[in-house]
Amino acid sequence: MSENNNLSLDDIPIVEGEVSAVGHDTVLDNVEPSVPTVGMCFGSAPTVGMCFDSAKAVKTYYRQYAITKGFGIRIRSSKKGVDNEIRYFMLVCSREGKYVSPIPTEIKTLPTQANECQARITVGRKEGKWYIMSVIDEHSHDLSPTKSRLFCGNRKLKLKRNLEKNDDVGVRINKSFQSLASVAGGYDSQGFVEGDVRKYVGKQRHALGKDGDGKALLSHFLRMRELNKDFFFDIDIDDENRIRNFFWADARSRAACYDFGDIVSFDTTYLINKYDMPFTPFLGVNHHGQYILLGCALLSSEDTNTFVWLFECWLRCMSYKAPQGIVTDQCKAIKNAISVVFPQTHHRWCLWHIMKKIPEKLQGYGEYKEIKHAMKVVVYETMIVDEFECEWGKFINTFGLMNDEWLGTLYDERHRWVPCYLKNNFWAGMSTTQRSKSMNAFFDGYINSTTTLQQFLLQYDNALQHKAEKEYEADFASLNTVIPCGSQSLIERQFQTEYTHAKFGEVQTEFRGKMNCVVQNVVVNGDVCRYDVMEEFIHNGHSRDRLYIVCYDRDNHNVNCNCLLFEFKGILCRHCLVVLAQERQKQVPAKYVLIRWSKNVRRKHTYIKASYNITDKEPHIKRYDALCKKFSEIAQVACEKPETTELLFQHLHTFSTLHALPGPTTTQHINGGQLDINALDSTPQSNDASNLTVYPEIRSLVAVQRKGQPRS
Repeated sequence: MSENNNLSLDDIPIVEGEVSAVGHDTVLDNVEPSVPTVGMCFGSAPTVGMCFDSAKAVKTYYRQYAITKGFGIRIRSSKKGVDNEIRYFMLVCSREGKYVSPIPTEIKTLPTQANECQARITVGRKEGKWYIMSVIDEHSHDLSPTKSRLFCGNRKLKLKRNLEKNDDVGVRINKSFQSLASVAGGYDSQGFVEGDVRKYVGKQRHALGKDGDGKALLSHFLRMRELNKDFFFDIDIDDENRIRNFFWADARSRAACYDFGDIVSFDTTYLINKYDMPFTPFLGVNHHGQYILLGCALLSSEDTNTFVWLFECWLRCMSYKAPQGIVTDQCKAIKNAISVVFPQTHHRWCLWHIMKKIPEKLQGYGEYKEIKHAMKVVVYETMIVDEFECEWGKFINTFGLMNDEWLGTLYDERHRWVPCYLKNNFWAGMSTTQRSKSMNAFFDGYINSTTTLQQFLLQYDNALQHKAEKEYEADFASLNTVIPCGSQSLIERQFQTEYTHAKFGEVQTEFRGKMNCVVQNVVVNGDVCRYDVMEEFIHNGHSRDRLYIVCYDRDNHNVNCNCLLFEFKGILCRHCLVVLAQERQKQVPAKYVLIRWSKNVRRKHTYIKASYNITDKEPHIKRYDALCKKFSEIAQVACEKPETTELLFQHLHTFSTLHALPGPTTTQHINGGQLDINALDSTPQSNDASNLTVYPEIRSLVAVQRKGQPRS
């Protein structure tokens, strides 16, 4: 059968159809009622004979049971009686059914939940009561209780009026969604995802700002440490007790570094405050190719000593596990600090930042346009070092650029930025162009150069929450849906089984690219075969060919290509796939299936809640938020009919006459005095009071002059 859309059960009209009584088949007349009430224990498993007052009660019970156990549900079929009333219906696991599509799998690559799962219950009506007639409780797939709320059948959009009002006044959808999540107590408490909000709305149409902010930031960090002993921070102050620099990393970021701290991106050009104090996040790449936070800093200067202090903090925070590679902007101070703190780490410059400087550095030449085009060709299209050296020499001589100081400096440091020099090392597919965009995308919409410190603390946590939720959703999709293979290759199926959707999508890109590759020559020397693979591609509207050399060892099945895609990105290239097909290989060795991209590994950081909403609320604020949530739900139901609206107003009026309205709240003031600062040592988990140092007052710093992008 074709795959069904997983709509909310309450929104699906029950249609007439046949019911197949499977499992413990039971004639309705012989069903002995058990617990003839809707007050069932939602955690208990369904059994034949369970009795409910209504069909809705059955669906509510089975949905809650599904959420508890970790699967989704939907209506499979139903049957009406002679009175045109529903008599039977079947609730099945959302992964029931077999995927069949009229569209060829080479074209349709969207995920499917269909897994031929047989778990289900059938329900029949007798004398006004609803009884469970048959039960199959065995599933053909893994269950995920922590993510079951993400199944379509388990989600229900609430507070729709709030969404409509927010949309009326121009509140962006993601902001409305975050607002509802805050009221509900987190994403996992509200029962729907951002996509549900977008669908509904579519259908309906501190930075340091003032004296005392430094103390507020310190108080925030100390509170974070109290909530989780694995929260790490360090503060650097000057002789006048002004904050110079501070670094912090929450427990989730520290745990994520264990799996994804091998390649780190570090950028000092992202500003957040009126002091032009750079906000410098450390970012890694997770198993979905998403950027993940590995620590943050705010710096007052950009000299070598500052970066040495920062990198040493990060190294202590991450249990002295240095990254294999680090990507930064072109900064001499950073380069010097990396050589001191990370001497064995491969240091790469951001190519995007370098190429962006071409107009500034070369626009004075008469042949500027030709120079710019020729330089891009040399940088982006050379595959091997010898080819680059030859083409760079021609480029310099053709345009007479032998005395250009900027180009000379770039050539001296070519091993830090030219792609063909970097492809021998693993960089997790971290594109330098994407890096700069993603750095901004990670926090854009949350913080900017006018953000106050208090806003920064809140928005920083909101950004973490949002990114953590996106990772949870990607995990859920990879574990509970399947992207169909586009070929009959067992190698493609091997990657389909192991990789996340994002990474399997990259593998499929290489499989599709095989169509443009042809083996032109094979040279066999013992067990080692050298293949000449010609690839045809389109460049600027013209067809071009490029030759790749692939070596295959028939003894140990090692395969490597001079394009170095696997070494650089961790994805086996199309040229290697052509050779493996030529050699009739059915699987690739385990070394080519990276655990780093696996969807089947439970990683430590996923067990740790992102550090958001940590600001303590007064008890009356918590009660107020809870009441507002309940009032909104009640108002949404009551406003549907005039009589229910009037009834609610009567109750509210009765309450207001019996109880006096609350008076204005008092304002709390922070008294001056001494401030405790945790002087962190090499043991970031330490909370010993002996590690506290007393300072008379923490003061905000003065504005600093620095390089970087303009204030936004």
